[in-house]
Amino acid sequence: MKPITRHIITLALVATLCSCAKQGMPNGGPKDETPPQLRSAQPANQSCNYTGRDFYIEFDEYVVLKDADNNVLVSPPLKNKPTYRTKGRGVQVRIADTLQPNTTYLFQFKNAIADFNEGNLLPSFEYVFSTGAKLDSLSLKGRVLDALTQQPNKETVTVLLTDASRNETLTVADTTNDSLATVAPRYVTRCDSNGHFAFNYIRDGVYYVTALVDENKNLQVDSTEAVAFSPSVFMPFNPADSNASPSVIAMRLFTPKIEKQRLTSSEFKQPGTIQIASLMPMRQPVLDAGGEPLYWQLNKSADTLTLWTGNEKCDSLLLRVTDPSGINDTLRLRWRSKKGRPVEPVSSVEMKLSHKTLPFFDTLRLVAPRPLDRVHCHTDSVVSVLRLRDSSRAHCALRMDSSLLRLTVDYPFLKGEKYDINIPAAVLHDIYGKPSDSLHAVVTVTSPEQYGNLHLDILPDSSLAQSAFVIELLDTKGNVVDRRSLAAAGAIDFKHLNPEKYRLRAIVDDNGNGQWDPGDYRSGLQPERVVGFAKTLDIRANWDFEEKFIIVIP
Repeated sequence: MKPITRHIITLALVATLCSCAKQGMPNGGPKDETPPQLRSAQPANQSCNYTGRDFYIEFDEYVVLKDADNNVLVSPPLKNKPTYRTKGRGVQVRIADTLQPNTTYLFQFKNAIADFNEGNLLPSFEYVFSTGAKLDSLSLKGRVLDALTQQPNKETVTVLLTDASRNETLTVADTTNDSLATVAPRYVTRCDSNGHFAFNYIRDGVYYVTALVDENKNLQVDSTEAVAFSPSVFMPFNPADSNASPSVIAMRLFTPKIEKQRLTSSEFKQPGTIQIASLMPMRQPVLDAGGEPLYWQLNKSADTLTLWTGNEKCDSLLLRVTDPSGINDTLRLRWRSKKGRPVEPVSSVEMKLSHKTLPFFDTLRLVAPRPLDRVHCHTDSVVSVLRLRDSSRAHCALRMDSSLLRLTVDYPFLKGEKYDINIPAAVLHDIYGKPSDSLHAVVTVTSPEQYGNLHLDILPDSSLAQSAFVIELLDTKGNVVDRRSLAAAGAIDFKHLNPEKYRLRAIVDDNGNGQWDPGDYRSGLQPERVVGFAKTLDIRANWDFEEKFIIVIP
């Protein structure tokens, strides 16, 4: 064999061996996604005649604890929190309280344990023992959903059981006193991410069930916390009994309405401009600054009021604010510049159009950042309107509304057309005499064919024949797009809807005020009932849709 041939064969063999070696290198295997598994417990899980003060739970791998003080629930609740620490491949728990005789204690580790290497959480692990000769073995199950949205609550929901046979009912905290003298719940658990809850290892009896977003973790219903309750009592079932047909407790969570109106903030945003916010919507505010000229407007939700003084440089004000909603305050306000920097004076007014794409059924408006001076507002034929399709030009007027912040462009815009809008500078002046900037924009007017329409026949169950309803149209994020009130069964139309998906819900409007009202735990009043439409509506452009909404309370 020639030397050069030998070299070629040798190189080929080396390349083959390297390729084989590369293919055979270990890659570490798949990522561990398995949570820790119980290996043993001392004393054993489900032990009876327990007399100790601690226990140890061992897993098949090293673990870490995640906020055990808050993520471990004990039933019945203990006065003093146990201590938790990792030891070897397990968790050591030491009990500080003296345990009650003949009582089953359940420790629920809710996402409190994770493996050391990958952090895989053990979603729920229960350790139980009895200080008596037997374990309590009955169960109760249910689900808590938001009363309005009918979806699981995003915050942690705690569920309490109190013994109805001993009249251990919970009371709600007074609005001025957050401390409660109330009987502690007999059992406690939490809802999962889907709103489901389960009480296990409970004794025979009759129970009240209460759910709450326990913000201060005191296992009591405070006056501002979201709560769900039932006036009925419930009896647990035996999960080992194949003939048992347990009912699932359905509860509706609501945040109570705070009846006492108050101002939450009041401040100068800059000299001459003040913003005042209230806890609940204002109805018809009255402002008195001792003769100082005032201009003001409420936002859409009526809980924030913006006020302008007649003096642009006003930096202090004694202001009295009253409103039928329950406001009667005298405010001493003073401007405080941030970091000592002076406010740059505004030399002109920047006007903005309400739409660049104008719905054919709407009106084109100009929006001002500050009130305008009606006296010096030259509104006749100052707007130049050029129709781009044929270059025809016209002029029109501006019409100011009572807010002094909005003006209507008084022109008959045609459907489906595009226009070039021009307004020269200094046509308008604000209350401080500052001229408006010039404005130039292209506005496109939509056509009816771009929208869909929805006709709804509202057909309530016979039990709701005398009820009033509020029908709400929602987008896929749950935002209310439109709302209609009905005194009884009937038909409604939602017109000019953008092509997208929508949902519907019906509120049984018990008090006829045209809105959904939460309940009142103190008086035992449940929130108004809500029924969701069975399907999502896919509204398409240039289509008319008809649906029947049959309202039945489950």
